[in-house]
Amino acid sequence: MELQAYFSRRDSELPDAYPQITGVDLSRGMLDALQKKLPNERLTLLQGSYFDLPLGECCFDAAVSVESLHHFTAAQKCPLYQKLCRSLKASGYFILTDYFAPNDAYETHCYQELLRLKREQGIRDSACYHYDTPLTVAHEIDALRSGGFASVTLLGQWGETCLLRADK
Repeated sequence: MELQAYFSRRDSELPDAYPQITGVDLSRGMLDALQKKLPNERLTLLQGSYFDLPLGECCFDAAVSVESLHHFTAAQKCPLYQKLCRSLKASGYFILTDYFAPNDAYETHCYQELLRLKREQGIRDSACYHYDTPLTVAHEIDALRSGGFASVTLLGQWGETCLLRADK
């Protein structure tokens, strides 16, 4: 079957092997944009935090995160990576593309600046805020391994942005 024809089929005509995609985002607008971008895909869209939403056990073949995890510390990521790893099937994997701190000093600076701003502005740890605290690639790999991933591979890098694959 021609590839274009395959991708233009309606959901009810798709074979069982065709992937089911679950999208998670805090923003309804981002989920709507995904729906518009992939109108013929089997989508389940969940508005909320991947920290809070249940992901299940051994139910996903793969997970992908693009440019969203650089807002969180290693301490925040490790439990998320454990949850994510549990949600993947035995042969599952996680693709992470994000930007990373170029060195330990920059990573420490970003985190210290976050703490300073939170103190000055009276921001509680439980509050929702947007501030970049990227880890170095080495520290990100450590967090993924602490989360239960057996191996992590650097697939590509352009500037401070990297593409990692973490296998269960």
